[in-house]
Amino acid sequence: MSNVGKTATDTGRLLATVKELEGKLARLESAQPSRKELYAESKSIPETQYGFRTPREFLECVMKAYLDPSRSIDKRLQGLSTSYIRKQKAEAGIFVKAAGSDEASGANDPYGGFLVPIGFSPDMLKLDPEADPMAGKVTTIPMGNPIIKIPARTDKNHTTSVSGGLTVTRRPETVAGTSSRMEVEQVTLQASSLFGLSYATEELLTDSPISFSALLAAGFSDQFTSHLINERINGTGVGEFEGILASPALVSVAKESGQAAATILYENILKMRARCWGYGNAIWIANHDTMPQLMTLNQAVGTGGAVVWQPSAREDHPDLLLGRPLIFSEYAKTLGTQGDIILGNWKEYLEGTYQPLQNDESVHVRFVNHERCFKFWTRNDGRCWWRSALTPKNSTSTLSPFVVLDTRS
Repeated sequence: MSNVGKTATDTGRLLATVKELEGKLARLESAQPSRKELYAESKSIPETQYGFRTPREFLECVMKAYLDPSRSIDKRLQGLSTSYIRKQKAEAGIFVKAAGSDEASGANDPYGGFLVPIGFSPDMLKLDPEADPMAGKVTTIPMGNPIIKIPARTDKNHTTSVSGGLTVTRRPETVAGTSSRMEVEQVTLQASSLFGLSYATEELLTDSPISFSALLAAGFSDQFTSHLINERINGTGVGEFEGILASPALVSVAKESGQAAATILYENILKMRARCWGYGNAIWIANHDTMPQLMTLNQAVGTGGAVVWQPSAREDHPDLLLGRPLIFSEYAKTLGTQGDIILGNWKEYLEGTYQPLQNDESVHVRFVNHERCFKFWTRNDGRCWWRSALTPKNSTSTLSPFVVLDTRS
């Protein structure tokens, strides 16, 4: 065969192949796409062609995304991505392979993703509770018995005696002295149980890479501390600590005439300071929502003023209010309520412990449930030992180790 004839034959074959391919492409463009049920839930993608008018348009978008990855991917392709489908279908257990892919990848669970392990950190994320503002300041009383009685001198009225009734007098020679006697009372601490309980399955205790019992112990330790802080302020004294707000010795300073609701004035702070016994040992405890009021307090001096609140100049040291530490705490009452700011000399608060915090566990309580029981407990009591505020010798304004503001509403 001549070269001319061979060339004509090859050309004919190529034309036939092109024609055949064009026919296949036309049929593909008119065909409905397969597996459309996997994408029907996507509201942004039409059910018929997934948002593409033709397969050619789809392939062009894929090529652009591949050739220029810096460009934003077409939203229609985002809806077909493996990560999107896995999010939409994970609960139904449906996994799809990315369109056009033929490689093993960690992005596709059936095609390699199942082989990639998931990491696990042994560290537990937690929010550390507030530090105990009274720690180291209360007077601790060891309790050898569940109930102890402590003698106390009844000396809270200084109009005639500071020693519970004893008096001394000047006397001339040969004249009999004046007799007096001392009055005493008893302060009672009665330990009650503060208890925590939790259950865990044996499977969890065996399978967890973190010691679950250690997590419980740490969690309950935080909870016990939090509970006792709250009781020192808000406890009723019946089967629990007597909080200072329930103490008969509490002094509550009246609000100023015409004072607006939910405010704290400079005059309030001065009068609280004036009514506090043992101010050199006292601290201020205030709710966080009082901060805007306290930070803007100032003492008028001529046409100027002096700031009453002093921010701490050193890290990890408290702010100061009238020279004494100011600690913001979530356990104080909300702004405008009695107890939103507390001035307290916690040395006058007794805290007795009969049994320190203990813990135990048992497999018998829920043996048939294959569960273990964990319990934590302590037995203690606490209260301000003053049974009344102190009446000074030459004033009608009583003094107390614990002072608050009346409600301002």
